[in-house]
Amino acid sequence: MKVPKFLTAVATAAILFATSLGCSAAPKASYVEGVDWKNQVVTVIGEGIAPPDAVNFTQAKGMAVKAAKADAYRKMGELINGVRVDGETTVEKMLTTRDVVQLRVSATIKGAKVIEETLLSDGGCRVVMQVPLFGVSDSLAGAVFEKSTAIDPFPEPVLDVDPSTMPYNSATPVKRRFEVTKVTVEEEGYTPSAPTTPTTPYKSPLTRMAVPTLDSIILQKVAANSIYQQPVQNVQLAYDSPVATPQKRVKKSVEEYAAMAEGYYTGLVVDCRGLDLQPVMSPVIKNSNGTKIYGHKNLDIEEVIARGMADYIDDPDHVDRAGVNPLVVKAVAVENFNSNPVLAIPDSNRVLIENHATKFLKELNVVFLFD
Repeated sequence: MKVPKFLTAVATAAILFATSLGCSAAPKASYVEGVDWKNQVVTVIGEGIAPPDAVNFTQAKGMAVKAAKADAYRKMGELINGVRVDGETTVEKMLTTRDVVQLRVSATIKGAKVIEETLLSDGGCRVVMQVPLFGVSDSLAGAVFEKSTAIDPFPEPVLDVDPSTMPYNSATPVKRRFEVTKVTVEEEGYTPSAPTTPTTPYKSPLTRMAVPTLDSIILQKVAANSIYQQPVQNVQLAYDSPVATPQKRVKKSVEEYAAMAEGYYTGLVVDCRGLDLQPVMSPVIKNSNGTKIYGHKNLDIEEVIARGMADYIDDPDHVDRAGVNPLVVKAVAVENFNSNPVLAIPDSNRVLIENHATKFLKELNVVFLFD
């Protein structure tokens, strides 16, 4: 097929005059299309070409840009529909049941920011557009989260289980904390002297259908785990057990729990490596008996919209959100479509006790380390 001469001229002019007309002749940066949980942004790349009946360069350029943006908006809608708000709910699922959310999400997509326009050598145009997952304006969180003034208190520690004692102190480098912190629950054949490696990741026995049985494993093995500096006493199982029934402990006040704090930590890092954690907008941290110890209902929803509930990081050197003195614990499992980390009860008790002292959960100073 013979290409009309005027279109060849259009392509040549596009390269020569792209900068003066607002498009760069080459990409300024490398963008990856998809949902970037680490940087909390959704990125799409749209492409368009001028129709063959364009009469001059200006018209061809405008129509190519318009086509590229239309392609980008379509892709943005598809990507955003697949974003998981929580383990069971995608944005698309919310749109089918809530008209208000549908309108807000539609407006968010239309408000996507053009990051870069690149004029291609064939006269077409490539457009990079982004929507932030979180932020005070034009974010996906602002569209899908319902604003509420009601805030539920954080739960109390489990009275009949001693909190774990961390094998580090405030002087321990953060990266070292990941090396010395061990899983609370050990599988048959797993020993602290032979730590897991990336080729043989730790596999927790916990499943969503077996949560009630995990405590038996924890409470029977926790005393032998090297991360505990004191024996577990007065442990009461929630099922038949040869362990004698202990004397019931007395419920403590918030102030009494705060007085039990050991580290005065600035934040929390949950090490979920090897467990196939799946990022979501509204994660929940649970303990092994199913109690939610951290969720959006415990938080100021305006702060959740602005910052997100946690950072998803794959590098132990970049857990800055948890501050200079983070509490590091290992998740024993993930549940609810791999979106919610589960902590052994001794570790969840330590998290809640330390939070009573320094309020790092309330301040959303939480990081999930995943791979």
